[in-house]
Amino acid sequence: MVTNVHQIIPEIAEGVRGGSGMVTAHKLLDRFPGSAIKSVGLVRLEPGASVGEHSHDGDEDFYYCIAGTGIVVDNGVEHPFTPGTLQITRHGESQAIKNTGETELVFLGALVATAEASDD
Repeated sequence: MVTNVHQIIPEIAEGVRGGSGMVTAHKLLDRFPGSAIKSVGLVRLEPGASVGEHSHDGDEDFYYCIAGTGIVVDNGVEHPFTPGTLQITRHGESQAIKNTGETELVFLGALVATAEASDD
C-alpha cells in the first residue's frame, strides 16, 4: 500500500476530545482490515488549539512532532513538544496535546491495536 498526504482531503474538526480550536487531519490510513494498525495521520493544530485529555483502551497511540511548538500531556504530566519529540500512550494510559506556539503544530499520529485487542 502506498499513499500520499497531498492526495488526501483533510478532515477539519473543532473541540476534539473536549479540546479547543480547529484540528485538521489528513488520514493516511484509516481502519486497515487485518492489520494491527488502526490509523495513521498527519495532524495540524492551529495556534491555541488542543486535543483534550483522553485514555486508550485496547490500543496504543503515538504523536511525533514535525513542526511547531506545543505541550503534550503524558499521563497527566506536561512535556515540551517540539520537532523530533515522540510521545507514546500505551493501553490504559492518557494523553492530550496543545499548540502553544504562533504557527501550526504539525505531528504524525498513529493508532495501533494492542496484542490483546488484535487477538479478538
